[in-house]
Amino acid sequence: MTDIRFHINGEEHIVPRKFPATTSLNDYLRETAGLKGTKVMCREAGCGCCAVSVTHLPPDSNTLKTYSVQSCLTPLYAVDGWQVTTVEGIGSQREGFHPLQERIAKFNGTQCGYCTPGMVMNMYGLLHQKPSISAQEIEDNFDGNLCRCTGYRPILDAMKSFAEDANIPNRKPIDIEDLNKKLCPKTGDECSNSCATRRLDLQLNGVSWFRPVSLEDLGELMKANKTRKIRLVYGNTSTGIYKTDGPFDVYIDLHGVKELYSFETSQNMVRLGAATTLTQLLERLRGHQNKPGFKYFSQMYKHVKVVANVMVRNSGCIAGNLMIKHRHNEFPSDLFTLMAGAGAEVEIICTDTGLKIVATMQDFLSKVDMLNKVISAVLLPSLPDNVVYRSFKITPRWQNAHAYINAAFRIPFTAQTIQGRPSIVLGGINSKTIHATKTEEFLTNKSLSLAVVKEAYSILRDELVPTENPLEASPKYRKDLASSLLYKVLLGLNTSRNPKLWSGSESLHRPISSGLQTYQEMAEEFPLKQGLPKMTAPLQASGEAVFVNDMPKFQHELYAAMVVTDQGSAILESVDASEAMKLPGVTHFFSSKDIVGENNYKVSSGFFQFPVHELFVSNEVFYAGQPVGLVLAETQALALEAAKKVKVTYKEVSPPVLTIWESLAKDMEFKDARINRVVGNPEEAWESVDQKVEGNISMGSQYHFYMESQVSLAVPSEDSIDLYAATQFGDMCQHAAANVIGKPLNYINITVPRLGGGFGGKSWDTCAFSAAATLAAYLTGRPVRLYLDMASNIHICGKRAPFVAKYKAGCSSDGNIQVIDLDLMMDAGYTAHGAWYLSDCLNLVDMGYYIPNWTIQGRSFRTNKKTMTAVRAPGSVPAALVIETILEHVAKAVKRHPVAVKGLNLYEKNQVDLRGQELIHCNMKEVWRRLKDTAEVEGRLKQIDAFNQENLWKKRGITMTACKYAICFFGPGHGATVSIYGRDGSVAVSQGGVEMGQGLFTKVAQGVAHILGVPLDNVKVKPNQGIISPNSLVTGGSIASEVAMQAAISAAEILKERMRPIKEKFPEASWKELCDKCVWSKIDLCARVLNSPDMGSPANYHTYCAAVTETEVDILTGESQVRRVDIMADYGESLNPVIDIGQTEGGFVMGLGNYLTEDTIFDSRTGRILSDGTWNYKPPTTKDIPIDWRVHLLPDTPNPSGIRSSKASGEPSIGLSVGALLANKLAVQAARKDLFGSEEFIPVVAPFTVERAQQSVGLDESVLAL
Repeated sequence: MTDIRFHINGEEHIVPRKFPATTSLNDYLRETAGLKGTKVMCREAGCGCCAVSVTHLPPDSNTLKTYSVQSCLTPLYAVDGWQVTTVEGIGSQREGFHPLQERIAKFNGTQCGYCTPGMVMNMYGLLHQKPSISAQEIEDNFDGNLCRCTGYRPILDAMKSFAEDANIPNRKPIDIEDLNKKLCPKTGDECSNSCATRRLDLQLNGVSWFRPVSLEDLGELMKANKTRKIRLVYGNTSTGIYKTDGPFDVYIDLHGVKELYSFETSQNMVRLGAATTLTQLLERLRGHQNKPGFKYFSQMYKHVKVVANVMVRNSGCIAGNLMIKHRHNEFPSDLFTLMAGAGAEVEIICTDTGLKIVATMQDFLSKVDMLNKVISAVLLPSLPDNVVYRSFKITPRWQNAHAYINAAFRIPFTAQTIQGRPSIVLGGINSKTIHATKTEEFLTNKSLSLAVVKEAYSILRDELVPTENPLEASPKYRKDLASSLLYKVLLGLNTSRNPKLWSGSESLHRPISSGLQTYQEMAEEFPLKQGLPKMTAPLQASGEAVFVNDMPKFQHELYAAMVVTDQGSAILESVDASEAMKLPGVTHFFSSKDIVGENNYKVSSGFFQFPVHELFVSNEVFYAGQPVGLVLAETQALALEAAKKVKVTYKEVSPPVLTIWESLAKDMEFKDARINRVVGNPEEAWESVDQKVEGNISMGSQYHFYMESQVSLAVPSEDSIDLYAATQFGDMCQHAAANVIGKPLNYINITVPRLGGGFGGKSWDTCAFSAAATLAAYLTGRPVRLYLDMASNIHICGKRAPFVAKYKAGCSSDGNIQVIDLDLMMDAGYTAHGAWYLSDCLNLVDMGYYIPNWTIQGRSFRTNKKTMTAVRAPGSVPAALVIETILEHVAKAVKRHPVAVKGLNLYEKNQVDLRGQELIHCNMKEVWRRLKDTAEVEGRLKQIDAFNQENLWKKRGITMTACKYAICFFGPGHGATVSIYGRDGSVAVSQGGVEMGQGLFTKVAQGVAHILGVPLDNVKVKPNQGIISPNSLVTGGSIASEVAMQAAISAAEILKERMRPIKEKFPEASWKELCDKCVWSKIDLCARVLNSPDMGSPANYHTYCAAVTETEVDILTGESQVRRVDIMADYGESLNPVIDIGQTEGGFVMGLGNYLTEDTIFDSRTGRILSDGTWNYKPPTTKDIPIDWRVHLLPDTPNPSGIRSSKASGEPSIGLSVGALLANKLAVQAARKDLFGSEEFIPVVAPFTVERAQQSVGLDESVLAL
């Protein structure tokens, strides 16, 4: 019995045995060590924001090893004897920033900054593993870090600037001295036994934690505890997937068992110890891939590189992965498929008897009971030279995703003939299928011919019986995909094939990404209109930027967790919290009965009028995930555990209405929200058109995926409550908090430090969590912190509104559109508030194109879902999909390329748009023309046409998209207070806008520094506080940065004018002397201005931008990649072009997610969201961005209607990314023309996933060729 000991940033921590065995390293770092730079979000090893580096001595080595891990899944008790380095430990503003922190800040690689510490620490561990590193290796190893803000390009550029071969300005490899700060000085060198792994025997409140140091020791422990439920622990990564496994009585940490680390080779076999990590597996595969009999290791190496992500591969071992498959046969284990395909065997030790058995992979899965047994090794055989080994993993996105299906083929092949029986192993079909036995039998000893290929394709498709699962691809796609992969392999075996077929056997290859940015600065106004990184970027990179959940724990603080419904349409019968309250440390449960004010968090005021949204359900349940109450406990983990024990019962349960079509059938339209609009004279226009097209469009629902989940902290004070909220709308949160406890607004002191991403998702929904935390603090008299876990966040909060549209368009013979009839139906959720986004969409549906005649009908429908909410550009995202689809359809009908047809329909200066506004300053055509020339579109059209003629199974598409984005200065605006401290001349600014990554604070500081003529670092912008900036508008609609900055500029101008007489009296005085003289001259050096610009009619101005998007599609699988994107944007005289380009790139990539990979999946029986974590919800990663990405800001275009001649940049670019969907569809249509002679237009569905792309082709065996 002992306490565990380890070092954090060079400081020893002795940890008593008071923590549960399930406590993670992240829990300890944040809650006990107080190191909040390490963030937390998914707790699934899926986002990377919790990354730290660890250093320890493996039992099979005398050299300390350092690598990065996800601290959210790393068990606390597993790090005994280790060194842990967090982002605080490598650099800070006090001790100096680390080169990694400096570099990512300098490259503008941070926006909200919540993901940044994880990015830094992933790279820190990577450089420890390989200080001399290539750009390709860096890009390959950022597969486990998600960022919703930046679009990844500047992050990758910053990290690749450490590569020896990178073509990056200011490239400089890491200095080895910068890697070993606060680490043992012997790191990387030989080490004595003082660092050796020690045996552990810990008793933790009835649960045992052991760390054996030998295989014999392990066997004794397992025998001694054979009647208890045992969990063998190594990487612990499976808990991110299967969260309900357990509870366990005994945990046995395998890090100290030397025998499990063995590595042996011979001519016939490679033996890999069970504790071989996936990272070590990669090293060993690469090290032996050129040896006779093991050349198939090169294929394995490529495949293992896309298993999970780098930090999971660093932590997880091969035996652990295989045991996940053993416990959960449905798990699509890539390792199992790879190894079974190679004919590998598993070496297993029976701890009861000490006997060793060797089993095939299939027997291991289906015949071996692993109770009281442990995997000791995996045996990989050598293969004859004539054996072809191929493997595949087809996923929803490029990396860090489990497979739709995976496959491994082992085929002995000589002289166009299969020699004997091939092996075809498939994962992701069902829990039973391993080998495609009928297909194997058919292909045995077959000579390769087209007839054989077609028959094998058909047999494989027919013998597979995929399970139905709403979270997986359709059974049909998985059958078709398996057959396509077989065809790829057989096509690759054929030596005399048509060159047009060559690309079919290969997978898509993605080269290293690159970027180019061009912009104009205005030197006469510096530091305003200068391209600068965010001022707080270094603090974000060092983990010193404080988010709400990073605030230190208050005395007597309680943690809260929401209790939510799991039925979507019912009457609440009862809520029983008695079992939860029995848990030691659980203190309170509150429900609607405890609300002392009004049970409504969506409070109305002025422009924002909302229907009632109950904080806690009182009677009718409207959606699954609706809060019914709040549990309070002494720890966050305990609160979450208690919330699951609250029993909610229902009556009058009915099937939930989850689609527009279901709502339409039940006549559940919000008819008061219906929109009917006629523009021009459509009836007359229809009589004169040459061509008509009609079709349907649909789009799913996108989750915001901000990295910082919803959080509020309420702290009682002597006569009020101090509320700290991560919100875009502090004024409304303040109102909601006061409303729920029946107090005036001055009872609530609200502070908004910063947001870890918002995207509209922290506009209204945040009010519920601020209200709940405030209610709990008010009733208990104790501070209450409410931080939602990721799943709760997804279940409770609103999302982007799904829609379906029917359209009919009429055009001239060359594609000039004269008239459109549009019927757009939107899913509003359970209240009519969701209908707001229908109006927004229909106001923007013309986007960059002039259509003189419209008939528009818009309808909103009630469903059993949370009320839909604002998600970045809530109107223009569906609008872009609608109008761009119509234009593409028209182009197909008139047999012209969409680029030509779109260019024909662009807005021109002085035309009147859909809402009746004359576009006096329209430069849409100029933006389009310059972009088309810059991006060399005409030449690339010819290149793509040639590529498509030369390749049957790979196709490319290219298109252009245009955006006219209406910017409207709505609401009361934002105020700013500028204070100059006379003693030293430093300047502080407080204003009403919220910093959430868009660079608002930096732009405000730039404006103030410019007016006052002081250095930028002389100005600090303080967190938003309601007492200083009351009645502020929501930070949204892309306008807050400009409005707040102008308020601060106006206040600075007031101060400058006040100081002018003193400046004239003392012209030689320095700034510091001038400020001091002003104070003693009784001049007030504090000024406040409310900037409330007049609202446009209907818009103040428009932002114009356009994009060229080129993609490539693997027709056999549906996989695609964005080869190149060029963007041209008119942002007037950009207030900060570097920040505005960051907004452009981040918006574009978020749009890629909406149009290609992201959707929300519901349980049709209950209405519960199933895609509630990183395992099943897939935003883009670093390899989903454009490979070649060029962004240009249009020069010499001051905006006469904007603030300081600028334009807003936050939202316009997101709709441009619909071009990726449409380019993929053009590629699919090119394939259909080749294969079937089809000229039909494929209906548009977003997201246009890998599955949808492949299924749109309509492949069958009749079109196969050799």
